Amino acid sequence: MTQILDWRPEPGEVVEFEPATDREPVRHDVPASYFQRAHLQSTAANRAAGRRQSPWVAMVFELEGRADLDALTDAWQGLARRHEAFHTWYEPDSENLPGFRLPPDSLTVRPARVGEFTSADDLRAHLHRRIDEQTTASRLGFLAGVIRRDTTSTVYFAIDHSYTDAHSLALLFHEIRARYRAARGNTSVHLAPVTGYLDHNRRERERSASLTAAAPELAVWSEFLAAGDGGFPGFPVGLGNEAGELLPGTRIQYPVLTGAQARAFRAYCAEHGGGFGAGAFAALALAQWEFTGNDVYRVLTAVSTRAYPRLLHVHGWLVNLAPLLFRLPASPTLAGAISAAQQGFQRARAAYDVPLHRALELLLEEGDVPAIPPMASYLDGRGAPGSRDYLHADATILTGPDNASGVSMWFNWLPDRADLVVSMPDTPEAAAGVPKYLDRVREIMLTASRRHHRGADR
Repeated sequence: MTQILDWRPEPGEVVEFEPATDREPVRHDVPASYFQRAHLQSTAANRAAGRRQSPWVAMVFELEGRADLDALTDAWQGLARRHEAFHTWYEPDSENLPGFRLPPDSLTVRPARVGEFTSADDLRAHLHRRIDEQTTASRLGFLAGVIRRDTTSTVYFAIDHSYTDAHSLALLFHEIRARYRAARGNTSVHLAPVTGYLDHNRRERERSASLTAAAPELAVWSEFLAAGDGGFPGFPVGLGNEAGELLPGTRIQYPVLTGAQARAFRAYCAEHGGGFGAGAFAALALAQWEFTGNDVYRVLTAVSTRAYPRLLHVHGWLVNLAPLLFRLPASPTLAGAISAAQQGFQRARAAYDVPLHRALELLLEEGDVPAIPPMASYLDGRGAPGSRDYLHADATILTGPDNASGVSMWFNWLPDRADLVVSMPDTPEAAAGVPKYLDRVREIMLTASRRHHRGADR
């Protein structure tokens, strides 16, 4: 996960893949999801105020040799027709966010040569501008292209975050490469039809409409908010943002564990009643206690809402933030914290399908949610399609320049390592304090990994 301002693409010939249709869009009656609504309304407000923004996510990866434009064109056209995220959308500048769709078979894609770039900075600036332009377009708001060179070519793709998530980007990496190989070899690629994200949106609204503040699913939310006097959790160190404003952000990436160390840490967690994710959050909680004396750990944690096998191949933003709350045992240790964290996850499961914004709408008088809620995510990416090729293909998720009011964290367990990506306000206080806290978290996890190795060697 890299901010686009930190990305240095190797220059080359840029070609975009332009979608087109000869049909007019038609209205559909499926409302946007709660997350989509909040995101799209924030985007519209920023645009109305004249603020530059980058509310998108992107993926880039390498292909060997000079990319075959016909094969890539065929690949993008097949993908755009298969997934609703590329032929349905919501109009963000209309208050009620009306939805539209195009007949997928009407979509065609053609390559459009942009030109040769000889400067990495000029190339990055061009792509940043084009991504910002295209992903905020009201229809077909995505940008796909390739930087062609004789030895390697860089495929890039960006779309408004409303229509994608990390799981979807992993699917895209796998599907585009599979379609590209098939097109180059004049063979067929067999991909089953998929349901779309609109079906997920409809079901979310139907479930949420019947909820009340007294619903059992909201009990864990009530407990979470009561533990913080009705507010969201703070961070264990000062950030220099006492007013909680949305400030320019910065991003740091921590290599936490090697592949072998991550497996040893997972084994240590299993010995103490939890998984890798529980161990990571236990380390966060233990470090918090050491820094502040607070033995109650609260965090919004990202969870997938792909609850059924038919949703696993859907391209969309099928994610929620669930309330994780647990108390460290007396005389806290990591071993005891792992068990407490695992139990916290089990309790939080009741809230996995309750949209964050709906829960707070029911439980808080003002229903206020930060524009970018601070959160912590854990993702085991080792089993994703094509994940063992990430390193060889230099697969990278790109984001726009960060804005942050608090600290958001992403633990990612990949085939060769486990790392931690952190977004935080770009203030002197955060720059001084956050790394010290994360250094301690990493030290706790490394110590557990070594303990398991020593135990296994006995």
